[in-house]
Amino acid sequence: MVGVTKIAALCIAAGLGCGIAHAEEAQSLYGCVNLADKSEPQALEGQDGFFFTVMDDIAMQSVADPALVESISAFSKLLKAHGTILVFVPVPTRSQVLADKVPQSAWLYGYQDTVNTEIYQEAVKRLDAAGVVAVDLLTPMRAKTSDDSPAFQKADPLWTSDGARLAAEAIAEKLNAMPQSRKANLMTFTTTRGEDYTRRSDLREAIQAHCSESLPAVTETRYETVGEEAFAADRPFNILGADAPAPVVLVGSRFSADGQSHFDGFLKQLSSMDVDNRASASGSPFKAVTDYLRSGDFQSRPPLFLIWEVPPGGNLASYGPQPWETLAASAAGDCGAEGCGAATKGSE
Repeated sequence: MVGVTKIAALCIAAGLGCGIAHAEEAQSLYGCVNLADKSEPQALEGQDGFFFTVMDDIAMQSVADPALVESISAFSKLLKAHGTILVFVPVPTRSQVLADKVPQSAWLYGYQDTVNTEIYQEAVKRLDAAGVVAVDLLTPMRAKTSDDSPAFQKADPLWTSDGARLAAEAIAEKLNAMPQSRKANLMTFTTTRGEDYTRRSDLREAIQAHCSESLPAVTETRYETVGEEAFAADRPFNILGADAPAPVVLVGSRFSADGQSHFDGFLKQLSSMDVDNRASASGSPFKAVTDYLRSGDFQSRPPLFLIWEVPPGGNLASYGPQPWETLAASAAGDCGAEGCGAATKGSE
């Protein structure tokens, strides 16, 4: 029997939608046409107004093949020699978290729900076995997301504030369970909720061009998190007091950059530790971590924890060995002709 992936490939190569587009047109809640064969990026309309891109949401890419696990493990050991624990956070795809919203037509692109879930779970297991502190976001997101508070936006690739909070809970639980957290400044944070607002989305606008009805708005909630140093007599390593650098540095993607969905604020609140957000909205998943390692801050006072949030579709393995060699050199203080210097917070 010809595999579903091969069927999809043959359909695409022949310029045929294989019935996908017609099925979607008949069922579309928003009068959408040609999403599967003519829109850029290719997209599928799922249940209840959720849209999935074929490349980033439906394609089932391994996030931890053996060679990649080895590279991440080597990088983790290198950081540990500097006194820093790498916390590797692979963000699951929207189809992994929202499997019940994926349209049936996704099978034509090789999608299988159980296999899609196993790909993520196996990646976390392999990383754990290699000694990497890896955080499973899929399990809590699947268990706690709901129609009233979905973890991801409907017509945008990023998570919602609810999804960001679920991710922060899982990471904070991992941080607080490690003995190294006893060295951190203890802080008390207060988070207050503000108004909801609507933001623009490149993906929503691209899909909207093929739909006659207005797509679900991309709505966020404003939050503010403020903190103060707490009584820390039980933290004998807390010798720098208020002058201590943040014990946690976040090097992430557009899921984290510029305070997206208040992810960094939730991390502070739930971990009781200050978080220095150095995330970058760049398309390269290596940019933020490379920029930070080359900063004077890392070279002089490395953090206790370095959280590396990797977005869906980041596909670290596709970049080859060169980025890992650059990371190793940068961590060792070899930053090229310009040398290691100061870096601004939140790399662009």
